[in-house]
Amino acid sequence: MKLKINYSSLNFFLFPFSFLLLIIITLLSCTSTSPQTGSLSGTINLEAQTDHSGIVIGIYELSELDPDIVEANQKWPHIGVIINQHTEFDHRFGTLIKTGETNASGYFEINDIPTGVYNMVAIKDSFGFRYIYNVQISDGDNEFIEKNKEQRSKIKENQTQAKNFSLSSLVFDLNNSNRDLTLFHETIIYSDIDTATIWHSHHHYIIDKDIIIDDELTIEPGAIIRLNEGKELTNYGTFNAVGEYENFIWFTKNDGFSENLNTVETDSNYIWDRITLEPYSQAQVKWSKFDHAGTGLLSKVNGFEISDCIFRDSQCGFKAESLDSVFCNNFLCKNITNSSYAGIYFDHIENGCIEKNICYDCETGIQIKSLSYPISRNNYCSNCKKGIYITQYSSPIIYNNTYTNCEIGIYTFENTCPVIEKNMISCNIGFYNSYHIYDPIEFHYNNLNCSEYSIQLAQTDLHSGDINASNNYFYTNDMLEIQDNIFDSTDATGFHHENVGVVNFLPFLNNEYPYAGIQGE
Repeated sequence: MKLKINYSSLNFFLFPFSFLLLIIITLLSCTSTSPQTGSLSGTINLEAQTDHSGIVIGIYELSELDPDIVEANQKWPHIGVIINQHTEFDHRFGTLIKTGETNASGYFEINDIPTGVYNMVAIKDSFGFRYIYNVQISDGDNEFIEKNKEQRSKIKENQTQAKNFSLSSLVFDLNNSNRDLTLFHETIIYSDIDTATIWHSHHHYIIDKDIIIDDELTIEPGAIIRLNEGKELTNYGTFNAVGEYENFIWFTKNDGFSENLNTVETDSNYIWDRITLEPYSQAQVKWSKFDHAGTGLLSKVNGFEISDCIFRDSQCGFKAESLDSVFCNNFLCKNITNSSYAGIYFDHIENGCIEKNICYDCETGIQIKSLSYPISRNNYCSNCKKGIYITQYSSPIIYNNTYTNCEIGIYTFENTCPVIEKNMISCNIGFYNSYHIYDPIEFHYNNLNCSEYSIQLAQTDLHSGDINASNNYFYTNDMLEIQDNIFDSTDATGFHHENVGVVNFLPFLNNEYPYAGIQGE
């Protein structure tokens, strides 16, 4: 006996079930794709106030870390400054997500924040601002409590011990301390400093006029110095500006700081002048940021040592002039815009050392000028018009540097006699020489992978001189290809061709020189 199925009856019973199943799937689909949100609450106080209302809290997207600098940090963690939210975030140029405001007791609550990791700003006019980095917003309620110094130090220890680390993995735990955040009264500096003075952590100091330091000024980690347009600090006494990892001292322009976060604007032409360390003064500078300046820091102190600083968005970064010696290391110089200056600028420096620095996206990464003879080693110059510029009778020793994606890696001009060895150069033009009438420049054991010319001599009304360029690697063993990648007297024709010197590139290496470029760990 065959079973006879009544499909019309079966469909009658299946249809309601199928319809119900479709509704459930649709609801689950909508639920799964709905963005999760959380709230953030906490307490922020105003120094010496009973009414803590009106503090504006801003939730910002994390700053995007430049991938080229991140790659350099991972490849060479022993050079430059390791970038993170602390080094990169500036709310004036950030993306605002949500805002809230405190009541009289200092309590705030911000709802419907998409889950994720953010930076937080607390700001009130005349009280300055504070940043909290890498704040994790989870689904539901989140309570803000400030991270303490011991935990910041632990993060530093973990990060410096790890050679390969995730630069975006440091997430702030909202429940790791029991202290409220405090904003302090801004201090406007009207007069010179003629007694021992301390500028305290997390306080804001506004430089309203040119200030002379005649005694001792100590600036604590986390202090923020905001200079009005064209103003400068000049030190004749003792200048101590020693910050901490993830707690930099910050020198910046006093522009664009308003509690109305939705309407923040800055003037791109607004810059402060400089900080000058005069001869015979004393100074310690470390873990400090300088931005939006004419010259971030000018040193005239003999034997001055400076490290672990950031110079960016300025006409000149760090400059030293007319000294027997100066030593700078582990800088990050970024977006230095004046072609007459540089991220690091040595002018008439007899000895000293420029090492382990990152110069990125500058008109000139490093400039060595006017009878200067320092050592430049283990520096990374990338995306600059000139990686290093050597001029006016200077004869530095340039070795174990990496120049990449620059228009010109190494540029020499006006009777310089550097020794250039063991560098990794991958630029449009690797080495450009103009105006040289003395002995040939020594250029050896460099790896040159350049798109236009590995070596180019200028064709002008000035003699470009000769280059002794034996024992370099050109990423080919074809001598004709190497000749095509060099511009010298054999290529010059027409006007002033007689002024072009000769590049003696024989013998050349058949393989990469293994000890070229940045060394060490």
